[in-house]
Amino acid sequence: MSNLCKYAIIRFTPYSETQEFANVGILMFAPKLGFVDFKLAPTRFARVTDFFDDVDGGLYSCAVKNFENELDRVRDLGKGMYGKKLVDFIQEVTRYREGVMTFGETSSMLCDNPAVELELLFNRYIGRSFATKEYRENQMVKALRNELKAHVDNVRFKQRTLIADYVPVNMPLVAMVGGLIKIIKPIAFDQSKPLGLIEHGEQWISRVKRLIQAEEVKPQHMMFAFESPTAKDNNIIRAFKEVSNEMCALGVNVTPFENRERIFKFASDLHQDEPFELIHS
Repeated sequence: MSNLCKYAIIRFTPYSETQEFANVGILMFAPKLGFVDFKLAPTRFARVTDFFDDVDGGLYSCAVKNFENELDRVRDLGKGMYGKKLVDFIQEVTRYREGVMTFGETSSMLCDNPAVELELLFNRYIGRSFATKEYRENQMVKALRNELKAHVDNVRFKQRTLIADYVPVNMPLVAMVGGLIKIIKPIAFDQSKPLGLIEHGEQWISRVKRLIQAEEVKPQHMMFAFESPTAKDNNIIRAFKEVSNEMCALGVNVTPFENRERIFKFASDLHQDEPFELIHS
């Protein structure tokens, strides 16, 4: 049986001037059931400290720990309340106050099991189960696959697993016509740290290198379609240039993701050895 449940997202807001925040928890309650519970991110949460890279990590840890103690008391008090009394109590708890830890607007939903739903909401808004590090690249693959269908005749790019000697390599966009294989790998350089960017790039460089050495694909039939970093940090830019150069050293095509004309041309020219070059956006 579904019950009306309400929840508020808990935010870490270190700068009241800018109102920038990171989601760090969920407070959930079900008035009819007398259910009150919450879930907070750990006191060491790299995604938050990476985002607010000029904030002392100790501030976040201390704020979460103190807020957890407060929410423990809220939960204990709320368990003895039902209906309007519980709603009024939680409304007072979640009303806007200036501080490092704040609540977003209260939202409502119907659910069968509030405890299970609390976990799901936490994974969505804080754990970001919908936005793993591959999320943006999955978006890029989906968009490009649809556009290739519309703009490239008689060729279909599909996800396939290729074998580099004894190592399986999963590639998102592969076209096979006769004995010819062409691969497009969209890759997003949206990492917040230089090392993360380098590791992500080198992971795919290593996979492509294996495929080339195993003669599974020719270098001129492989394309990296990249999204450049949006960060202006000099170290991020240096890391991106380093990875870009390593890609080009493989002899593969390297082009900006937004350069659809070049991507479509690469996809269409199935029987031509294209030259390669890095074109910056």
